[in-house]
Order: sequence, then structure tokens, then C-alpha cells
Amino acid sequence: MRSEAAIPPRARSAMDGFALAAASTPGRLRIVGAVAMGQPFLGSVGPGEAVRIPTGGVLPAGCDVVLPIEEAEVRGVELACGKLSVGDAVTPPGSDLRAGELLLRPGRRIAAPELSVLATLGYASVPVFRRPRVAVISSGDELVSVERAPEAWQVRDSNRYAIAGALRAIGADPVHLPTIGDAPGELLALLRTAVAEFDAVLIGGGSSVGERDETPAAVAALGAPGALVHGLKVKPGKPTLLGAVGVVPILGLPGNPSSSLLVLDAVVGPILARLCGLAASAAPLSAPLGAPLRKRAGWTWYVPVALEQGPDGLVAQPLALRSSMTSLAARSDGYLALGEETETLAVGERVDIYRYAHGGPPTA
Repeated sequence: MRSEAAIPPRARSAMDGFALAAASTPGRLRIVGAVAMGQPFLGSVGPGEAVRIPTGGVLPAGCDVVLPIEEAEVRGVELACGKLSVGDAVTPPGSDLRAGELLLRPGRRIAAPELSVLATLGYASVPVFRRPRVAVISSGDELVSVERAPEAWQVRDSNRYAIAGALRAIGADPVHLPTIGDAPGELLALLRTAVAEFDAVLIGGGSSVGERDETPAAVAALGAPGALVHGLKVKPGKPTLLGAVGVVPILGLPGNPSSSLLVLDAVVGPILARLCGLAASAAPLSAPLGAPLRKRAGWTWYVPVALEQGPDGLVAQPLALRSSMTSLAARSDGYLALGEETETLAVGERVDIYRYAHGGPPTA
């Protein structure tokens, strides 16, 4: 999309003051009128003359400079002015946008800054890609709806709402599908419907490396390429499944709440981001570590951290990772991504903190 006209189309005042010709300075000038916002100035300004002008006002013909009000010496209808140069306190035409300048490339997400530009240029409507529709499936005999009081052997199905919230934050349109149990065949039947109607499918829970896990077989039964990855050397997130049927990604997340959100952001997040038109994630925040860390060699760990104010700035405080804790993600400001080669980190060592793409508390 390109600008059809220069913005601003004519020179405007950058300050409240007096518009005049630089050639008339230095000297005493006669004030012959005023520029009103939203109204054209009828007439021109001759040598030795000046007009009052507000910030944003269009310079009248004959003017090429603005004397700020703070520097003006006014006595009645006369203005004393020192030497000025052409263009002082003036916003020249085309300084914001040039006619024909490329503004928005296809695939650019429309947010507040883009809306401002589009409205400025008179675009009341623009063609857009629709948001990807992503099916959200919860799986597990232990799950009950949030309205029910769970028994000791049951849990409320919180993951489906957390996953949906994360999807909305990155620009997808999540759709809740019915919760299913662990009975054979239930997942396959629901997946068959989902891949025919949606752009991607997220399965919360149900994926493990145990004998009861039918997720890889169900994905494979729907068509190629099937389950591409099942099981990762990561903590948390070992049972993560990455697959596809045709061009529809099928992503299986761990059932534990904190693990699910960490894997959703760190592992499958880039896949969903590309689906939503996001080219790259935000740069990580750097901070010193507030406590020592030791991890298993040969594995990738995602460690949630809370950012605390220390004497010299923010400090990353590691949080104990218990995957079953629903509140862990809400209490953290982000996470560390520790690669296979890392085994220990000392107090004070600077680390990169990745903020959740789906939101989280502010860092300052």
C-alpha cells in the first residue's frame, strides 16, 4: 500500500508563533492577521509583515519561517525579530510521507500505528487476511468443566482457556471443541472433523510417551505427513507432539498447566506465529541471575523466572518448576531457555529472559 499524496501536503508551523519571510529578518514587522486552525488564510504575507500561527497551521503564501512565541517581542501590532533562516520551526511538505511512498507491505499486522496511518490517508477499509482458526481440544478422563466442583481425582479444564487466551494474543481465532476422554477412537473422530474445518489443531493433554497414548496413531491415520516428532529432550514438555495432516499443523501439548504454556510459547509458538503472519518473536530481556541453577546435561530446560528489583536493576529469580502448578505461569515474568550444553549457572551471571508472547506481568 502506497501513499497517494504527500503528508503534510503543505508546509506547516511546528510551533505556536508568527509566520513570516526569512528575508524580512532581522527587523520590525507589522502583524497583519492570524492563521486559524482548520481554515485557509485568505491572502498573502508581504515583505516586512507577519501573521500569528498555531502549531500545525499551514504557512500562508510568502512565508518560509516561523518565529516561536517564546522568542517574539510584540508591541501592539509590531513584532521585533532577530535573524531567522528559511525553514526554522517549519514542518516541510512530505516530511512525514512522500507521495508514492510504500507504507504497508502485504502481511503487515494492523494495530494502532497502522490504523493511524490508514485513517490519515483516507482508507476507511482495506483488504485483509482473516485470522487463522485454530481448534482447541482438551483430552483426559480427569477433566471437568470450570463450573463444576471437582472431586479429589478430577481437575477443572483450565488448559483450554489458557491455550485459547494465548492464541488470541498472537492473532489467532481459537475455537473450543468438545472435551474428550481417554476412550479409544474419540480423539481420531474429533481430529478428523477438526483438520477438515480449521487451519491448525492444538491438543491439550492426552499426549504422553506411555502405552495409552493414541495421539501419534490418530494423527497418522488422518494422512501424511502424520506425527513428525513425538517426544522432545526438553523440560518441561517431553511428551510434545508435532505433526500435520496436509498443510494443517497438529500440535500436542503436555497436560500439566505450566508445562503446556511454556511449550506453547517456546516450542510451538514459532509455528503459530508464522501462521498468524508474525515474522519473529521479540528480543529477550537481559538480567543477572538471582540464584544458582543446575540442570541435566544434554537436555533443553525452560525455567520460569520472576523479575525482581535489585539495587542495580532487575534481577531474574528462578522459580521452582512443578509442572502441575496452574499458578506458575501467572507468577512468572518469562522464562530462560537453557540449551543442551549448559549445566550450571552462577548467581549474577547474565541470562536472556523470554517474555511470554501471550502476555504476562510488566517488567518495569
